[in-house]
Amino acid sequence: MADSPPDIQALGRVPTGLYIVTAENNGQRAAFLASWVCQAGFFPPAVSVAIKQDRPIMRQLSRGAHFALNILGTEDKKLMGQFAKGFEINEDPFEKANIERTDNNTPYLPEALGFLECRLMRVLEPSTEHNLVVGEIIGGRMLKEGEPWVHVRKSGDHY
Repeated sequence: MADSPPDIQALGRVPTGLYIVTAENNGQRAAFLASWVCQAGFFPPAVSVAIKQDRPIMRQLSRGAHFALNILGTEDKKLMGQFAKGFEINEDPFEKANIERTDNNTPYLPEALGFLECRLMRVLEPSTEHNLVVGEIIGGRMLKEGEPWVHVRKSGDHY
């Protein structure tokens, strides 16, 4: 029996949240809209984030680098729109954003539903287009009440 191709429409129906990843490492700022995020461990608490290999943030992520996973709520349409377009490599993603910093100087978005501060543990390269970044959660908190934004795509072959 030959393998049948995967059902791309069904793959797109896997629900995910919407997040904005923010970081400033080695004097460079980066931010992008992410949806492929999953809890990856209890002890230590960790998350995994799939990041397209050509995103500027990949240049910053060496072991121990910090980033924030900002959790978008259903009411955060303006915040999502601000980061959904992406940024050129020399464009400052924080220029028009309200940014606050953790005690470790990690930038986060105080208008988000909440955030997790992460320290990079590992970068895996499981495909030719996305890296899987695993971060240990070292801080964070809920910033307001609300429901997280759940995203479902129409197809599994594009964002």
